[in-house]
Amino acid sequence: MKRIFSTFVLLFLTAFTLAGQEIRSIDENVVLRKDGSARVTQVWDVTVVSGTEFYLPFDHLGPMTIDDLEVSENGELFYAEGDGWNTDRTLEEKRGRCGIVRKSGGVELCWGQGDRGDHVWTVSYTVKGLVMRMGDLYDGLYFSFVNPGLSAPPQHVKVMLRNETGGPEWTTDNVKVWGFRSQSEVWVENGAIRAESTEPFGYTSAMTVLVRFDQGLFEPEVIYEEDFEKVQQMAFEGSDYKTKMTFWEKVKLVFSMLIVAFLLLLSPIGLAFIALVVWLYFWITSLLGIKYKKSFFGQSRIQGWFRDIPLEGNIPAAYYALTKGNRLDGLNAPDFSKNLIGAYFLRWVMDGAVRVLPDPHKEGRVNLSFEKTASFSEAIENDLYQMVREASGENLILEAGELEKWSKKSFRRVSDFPGRAKTCGRKWFQDQHYIIKNDKCNAEGQEQARHLIEFKNYLEDFTLHKEHGAIEVTLWKDYLVFSALFGIAEKVATEFQKLYPAQFTEFTQASGMNSTTFHDMMLMSNTLSASAIRAAKNELSSHTSHSSSSGRSYGGGGRSSFGGGGHSFGGSHGGGSR
Repeated sequence: MKRIFSTFVLLFLTAFTLAGQEIRSIDENVVLRKDGSARVTQVWDVTVVSGTEFYLPFDHLGPMTIDDLEVSENGELFYAEGDGWNTDRTLEEKRGRCGIVRKSGGVELCWGQGDRGDHVWTVSYTVKGLVMRMGDLYDGLYFSFVNPGLSAPPQHVKVMLRNETGGPEWTTDNVKVWGFRSQSEVWVENGAIRAESTEPFGYTSAMTVLVRFDQGLFEPEVIYEEDFEKVQQMAFEGSDYKTKMTFWEKVKLVFSMLIVAFLLLLSPIGLAFIALVVWLYFWITSLLGIKYKKSFFGQSRIQGWFRDIPLEGNIPAAYYALTKGNRLDGLNAPDFSKNLIGAYFLRWVMDGAVRVLPDPHKEGRVNLSFEKTASFSEAIENDLYQMVREASGENLILEAGELEKWSKKSFRRVSDFPGRAKTCGRKWFQDQHYIIKNDKCNAEGQEQARHLIEFKNYLEDFTLHKEHGAIEVTLWKDYLVFSALFGIAEKVATEFQKLYPAQFTEFTQASGMNSTTFHDMMLMSNTLSASAIRAAKNELSSHTSHSSSSGRSYGGGGRSSFGGGGHSFGGSHGGGSR
């Protein structure tokens, strides 16, 4: 009994200790060579609270080999011991050293963790046979770049596969891609392959990628005994990908759909009943005001007022809360993504990072000048500024239609932006220790999240607040930025002008505009934001449908399947601190 009790206590203390572990990001760069080998470079941004070493296990390597491990931190290269790494050493004995453990069918890449706390390690290794010849038609890559069961689930994972074969550029015509085992997206873009998470990983999440290359792009040294089609079939098991439909399967599907449509047309009572149920659902929901997830906000109905700037004025945090905490999950929820870019536009104009210019071609319309090289504290805001600056062309003046046109060409960058903002917002909630797990807030987090909705209520009911005294003009900027995210900026600005005309004139002049130009600018910001997101999403949908005519299964790229991805090369479980 003492032994059992001691074991239980040890397991409990281990679990409690590991709860402080954190893997903020894993950024991988995979350089593929003509012979099918690759040099993999990973950057791990982590916090360690226990253990003496960090390790990465790779199993089921088959004909692959992994060698030449290098690890560095802060520009200092670790001493490489090669094979035969001894795990049974102290923290000090492993400090500044790295090595490989060889085992049956796989390896473990290991290095000393050093002191407890934050670390950013750069880890490099060579994989021979990452791309193999698979049959007479295709070469293939099927590899797990990030394992499930790490000591802490990564918050963000990005894998870039780059072409250094000296051969033709990779395109969606000669390369097909699929992703598995995480909420991620995988694409062929700009001659490279990108696989990137759209949500933080869970304990069972992994980054497994399957790539089909037309023969002629590589000259692989490794020949696999199975055709690519058999490897693909194995990967697709348990996934929501589907193999290509035969002609008769397509005929059968179309015929079934026609029969269903015909029966519905013959049954107006059935159609009326369905319409009534949907209408009643939305009507009751609207009547009761049940809009929000109780696990996130603490309440399903939020009716109070809050007049201070919520969430420290953090736009990604507000966007995350608005989208993640909405109970309806897109059924009749407002689409805040179309307001996201406009909120940043408004902030930049009022901060002086962007100038407003009259449009010489149309009275009442304005353009935005991005001639300044602005820098912001958040990386995501810097990225957005650079994107819009690119869209503004050589003269750095964003004119009507330019952002929408650019968004069609760079649709993945634009369509990714709301998801990236949500990820940044979630990290803000985590950094404030507001999230427990699975996007559920603790009591303090729920209170802070409710303040956002109460602030929205306050702005929507602004005409009722005059008796509470005038708000400080210095707060108007944040009020208008948040109202832009809520989609009510024009209404709030009109109320400001009506209730405080002198202060409103002073406020707009401080931003280099008159009252009329200020309203024109807000209208343009809203229009540009909505049109950019809409154009990017439409182009993304069109691209996906053209490259995958019956879903995602033809490898054109898109959202990964959480299921499937079994029996991949390198696939293992675990890793991290030990």
